[in-house]
Amino acid sequence: MFKPARVGMKCWLFLLCYLMAMSSCSYSSKIGRSLSSSSELKYTLQVIREQLATSPESHQQCTQAAEEAYQKLFKLNSEKTNLLELTAGEIVEMVQITFESKILIRNYLSQLDRQQEYGQKCYHATRSLLRAIRYAEDYMIEHYAVFEKGYERKTDVNKFTTLIGEGIHFKVNPDFEFKNYHDLQSGDVILSRGNAFTSAAIARIGIDDAQFSHVSFVYRDSKNKLWTIEAHIEIGSVVEPIETHIGQGNSRTVVFRFEDRELAHRAAEYVFNHVQKASASGKNIPYDFSMNYKDSKELFCSEVVSMAMRDVGGLDVPKHKSKFNPNLLTFLKQFGIKVDAKSVLNFDTFSPGDLELDPRFSVVAEWRNPLKVRASRQRDAIMTKMFEWMEKDRYVFKPGSGLSLQANMGWLMRRIPLVKRGLINKFPTNMKASQLKLFLVLEKVAEVLEQELLKYDNSPDRPRSFAELYNHLEEFKKQDYIKFRKKKKSSAFHRHFSPK
Repeated sequence: MFKPARVGMKCWLFLLCYLMAMSSCSYSSKIGRSLSSSSELKYTLQVIREQLATSPESHQQCTQAAEEAYQKLFKLNSEKTNLLELTAGEIVEMVQITFESKILIRNYLSQLDRQQEYGQKCYHATRSLLRAIRYAEDYMIEHYAVFEKGYERKTDVNKFTTLIGEGIHFKVNPDFEFKNYHDLQSGDVILSRGNAFTSAAIARIGIDDAQFSHVSFVYRDSKNKLWTIEAHIEIGSVVEPIETHIGQGNSRTVVFRFEDRELAHRAAEYVFNHVQKASASGKNIPYDFSMNYKDSKELFCSEVVSMAMRDVGGLDVPKHKSKFNPNLLTFLKQFGIKVDAKSVLNFDTFSPGDLELDPRFSVVAEWRNPLKVRASRQRDAIMTKMFEWMEKDRYVFKPGSGLSLQANMGWLMRRIPLVKRGLINKFPTNMKASQLKLFLVLEKVAEVLEQELLKYDNSPDRPRSFAELYNHLEEFKKQDYIKFRKKKKSSAFHRHFSPK
């Protein structure tokens, strides 16, 4: 059980103003008039920024205030905030406000962290609030790209290149000079969100939901060439030119920079040489499905950074680590995480999103593809509900004979010399057949749920809120379960994902 968190009165005041604004209250004592929905949102965002700009004085009630603020943003959609009534200039201004607010929240918590004045409950609640603010930005940025700039979601999606371009979808911290990915420094860390369902699952596998699924370590060599060091499920750990990472077309990216840049550079150089040496021997360092950052014989993506910082600087990165939900024990074991009913309570790991609130790292820039954020949001909602069904309704994956045969054949062919070369980039040799079954059935179920959301959340001018997405998935689940009970094969997904 966490101890009650304490937080500053100014933090409480800004959140109180925030809650009042989002609840359509009249600020008669402040501004003497009622606010329309659109101006109310704008005013609310300004209050957040202004209050966060002050230094904390005392530390009380952070958790409750942040949780309530999160719930208000959780239900945000274009109808409630009247995005259609906002001018292009207002949207640009509001996104700037939210970006500054996220930086100020990190600075605020950094001060409390140095004073050791906030606990885990405050940390978790604030992390949720940051996530909600980012989703609010997504709504505005998507609206701006489609209605103000005239981009088409399907045909123009590839016109946006990671960490390149100008516009509200690419924001830079004014404390840094950063125009595009060519300005990355050796030792920078890139948080990104991939497009696959496995990415959504990794982003949400810890107790805290996150918006990031992958970590890449940047290295600039003596010839000024930029590289990334990354660990992928399919191929293990590799070094690649930065252009390979940029070309992956992720939906969102944030660049972080460590406070000691020389140490970060040495750490990046160290892990670059370590991974390159292994690959040169003919065998990449395998992907670490156990997600055990303390054992570096195998590496998962975040572990590339934590191992390097530990071995070179003796540092424990990140400062706050993820815990797993013990109610997801069956799934965790299927994934390859070596926990049981007792050890899962004390097992911690480095989830990509954990880096966001490490006070030793600063945000340099944040980029997103405005035409991919809706799909990313839908996949986040899908994985959140799937994990919730596993936790509360005891749902488990049931691959069935067809998927089991496919997994077993794939696992076997990966080991046949004449065949395995064509499968190298599909899955690694250290992936068990049971894990391959899990990924196949997860993908199949998630695709069914995605098709349902694509039909429901397809309005160009009214994107659905998370509350609406969750409610729709629950209703779809209920109806599909009725079909499943009558005739298993008639169900859309329950034949592969249902209660024990």
